[in-house]
Amino acid sequence: MFLNEFYSQKDSSFRFTQQQASRFAKTVANDYNKIHDVDNKRFCVPGDLLFAVSLTKFGLSETMKIDFTGMVKNDVDMQFSPLLDNKTTIVNADDKAFMELEVSGKSSHNEDIISKIITEYVQFSGKNFPDVMVPLMRSENLMFNPARTIIMYKCMQISMSRVDVKNISLKFNNAIIDVYGKRATVTFKFDFYDSEEKVGTGQKEMLLSGLIPYEESVMNGVIADYQAAKAKYLSAASESPIYALTD
Repeated sequence: MFLNEFYSQKDSSFRFTQQQASRFAKTVANDYNKIHDVDNKRFCVPGDLLFAVSLTKFGLSETMKIDFTGMVKNDVDMQFSPLLDNKTTIVNADDKAFMELEVSGKSSHNEDIISKIITEYVQFSGKNFPDVMVPLMRSENLMFNPARTIIMYKCMQISMSRVDVKNISLKFNNAIIDVYGKRATVTFKFDFYDSEEKVGTGQKEMLLSGLIPYEESVMNGVIADYQAAKAKYLSAASESPIYALTD
């Protein structure tokens, strides 16, 4: 499976290098958040990569619920706890939990479908900023503080009417923002289709903290920086394929 190049497996444990996790964010998820840059002191592994690894291990279930409970750093041995009562947790050697997964219903281990759903989901997830999140923040006259951005991946869930699909695609449905003082929850909703048939729904939630009054000029600067980082990476990748495809 294509995901093998983005993490290393040894016996029951797995780990991510900065290069692997950063490359996944940029080349698969189209996510240029600075926290996934290899030279960022606050570097963390994308939550979508944890979700992707979970799919490869447990397959696609009719119902999947994920709660993110911590930020995974690079070069740390992780493993899944034993699956009990349809629940498992990603933990490190000290049993600190970083992600909780609950599955139920029928499941599919079709590698082609799992690869497709990983790609479809994370590419959708990578478009959340600025395409969807910025208009939502503007509508509430609030924004995250660029000097101290606090955005956390809270949870996600998938509900499938069936998993014996021949093909799968994801379509954005809706997004809403709920504000609680200087905090907010942004919910992104999406649907899964097998050709023209709707076969599932899903949603992901992000937590925003330390909100400040919305300033168009400041947000335009944040977007410009984000797009500049994307252009720089893609330019380097086009000049040297090794930059994008290997450690």
